[in-house]
Amino acid sequence: MNARILITTLLATTLATGPVLAGPHKYGKHQRMHFEDRARVINVEPIIEIVEVPEERQECWTEEVRYERGSNPNAGLVIGGIIGGIAGHQVGGGRGKDVATVAGTIIGAAVGQDVARKSGTRPHTRYEDHCRIVTEYHEEERIYGYWVTMRYRGEVFTQRMDEEPGKFVPVKVSVRPIL
Repeated sequence: MNARILITTLLATTLATGPVLAGPHKYGKHQRMHFEDRARVINVEPIIEIVEVPEERQECWTEEVRYERGSNPNAGLVIGGIIGGIAGHQVGGGRGKDVATVAGTIIGAAVGQDVARKSGTRPHTRYEDHCRIVTEYHEEERIYGYWVTMRYRGEVFTQRMDEEPGKFVPVKVSVRPIL
């Protein structure tokens, strides 16, 4: 008889605790642990960030540039020196040939430089276009999310969302027993 009571008690306990130990399974349409519903949106506030935005533009202008056109005095010095040296070498004789060559070179260089200076340099004006890239910054407001306040069955909740919701927001409702 004791064995019969013991077996009956074990069987009754197993049948009674089985659903509890099995976890959150659906045992009927009214025993779900969570479900989806919708909450009414009561306020939406954009989350605004002020950022500096670079903006590039091209800036161009025309500039007057003055050049001096004419003989180069240094070119006159070199050419005159060469011609003077050759002429001095031809004129000189014997040992005086070297002295005449050096003297001809010096005199020719001086005369060539003077001639180049006196031949005149003429100023010349030219207009040149110049451009550069200029970066300017301006401030801009950017929305990077929303604080959404919603009401569900009398309770008020606030949640950050990436996009602006409509009049209702889908919500997932979870039910857990208080132990």
